[in-house]
Amino acid sequence: MQNDSLAKVFRSQQILASALAASLLVYAIIVAVLSRQGSAVWSVSGNFLDSLRFVLVFLAFAMYFVMRFGQQKILVKKPTDTRETLVAKLRLACFLSLALAELPAVFGLVLFLASGNSRDFYPLMIISLILFYVAFPRYTIWEVWSQPRPEGSGCADSV
Repeated sequence: MQNDSLAKVFRSQQILASALAASLLVYAIIVAVLSRQGSAVWSVSGNFLDSLRFVLVFLAFAMYFVMRFGQQKILVKKPTDTRETLVAKLRLACFLSLALAELPAVFGLVLFLASGNSRDFYPLMIISLILFYVAFPRYTIWEVWSQPRPEGSGCADSV
């Protein structure tokens, strides 16, 4: 019965991950359609655009570290944690990671809308794809991690 609840939560997170990854295709279609028009949607000055590009590319690369930090803070086992509590922690950590994996593509879309240049979008979309690969839930890892700690174990585990 415990594996049944883990399997349900895992499956819902897989569906969420797939849907979010598929949204990158929607972004790419938007970029392709708008790039045929050949102009930026927003009018942004060159200096501001260069600064915005620098900040958003930096943030896109930082998402990996933010994901890992968030997972480490959420996925801490306590002696009182039950299987259900651990599965809930896995769900939250997975949701956070997937949401953060989407952000570089959103940053790329914002840059594209500001510049009209599709070369601002595609590298950031690739970063998002890599982050989705890293964040995509894996059942074997979930199954092992969701086991409560044996009594008397002295230190907190994290993934």
